[in-house]
Amino acid sequence: MIIDGKAIAEAILTHLTQETALLKSRGITPTMAVIQVGDNPASLAYIRQKQKAAERIGATVVLHHVSGITKAELAQLVGQYNADAAIHGLIIQRPLPQELGDVSAILDSVALPKDIDGFLPNSPYDVPVAVAVGEMLRNVHDSEFSADADTTKTRIHFLDWLKTKNIAIIGRGSTAGAPIRRYFEKLHCATSVIHSHTPDPDTLLRHADIIVSCVGKREVVTQHAVKTGAILISVGIWRDEQGKLHGDYEPEDISDNASYYTPTPGGVGPVNVACLMQNLVKACTMA
Repeated sequence: MIIDGKAIAEAILTHLTQETALLKSRGITPTMAVIQVGDNPASLAYIRQKQKAAERIGATVVLHHVSGITKAELAQLVGQYNADAAIHGLIIQRPLPQELGDVSAILDSVALPKDIDGFLPNSPYDVPVAVAVGEMLRNVHDSEFSADADTTKTRIHFLDWLKTKNIAIIGRGSTAGAPIRRYFEKLHCATSVIHSHTPDPDTLLRHADIIVSCVGKREVVTQHAVKTGAILISVGIWRDEQGKLHGDYEPEDISDNASYYTPTPGGVGPVNVACLMQNLVKACTMA
């Protein structure tokens, strides 16, 4: 069964629209600043999604887009937005151009209450993509125990249900795999991380009830590595020669084994953006 990311995102955004209306009645408009350096196509597409979601809930995006910038100028810009009380969230869009070199100190200088990407140590926010994966699994849980599902099943709470699952995360990158691992570990879930140096990864995958793949390459997950009834979530995406988006598996390959799986597009992406908007609205209460 397909996990409909668009529908899940729409439900989140509908709720946030109500929260934003209440904030506006108090004179507060949720506002995020996005610093973009260069013209990376993936960054451009993601920023457009942020702008569309912000418009949907009544929030504002201030985009500072430059073709080039020095480290000193970037640091000054971050300081400017940190000091601006009208800016509730600040994002430095990644990736940044390689010619900038090591900008970790600048990335870490974003004020914690404005770190709506959740990447900083001790951030008050969870990383949106990790929360998005959790929301999609919550949707699976609710489907499993819905009124028209198998009535012989004993309904259990989502977190208790999640703790019964073996979870495998493919990839350990700082923007997806690592924060998703931390998210599940914080919930005390049985979690394995698979990467390029993992011995016999297929054995781990075949024992996984939930597979979250964060690679962005062709056929990272194939049918023979998926046990019957597993839940598949593809965070990784890539484009083929015709520009079509794909996930880390092909639906026609895994659909016979997987009980639920995310499509690409229309899977994790919309929910990720909606969860970012959740953090933005939350940031308005932390100013």
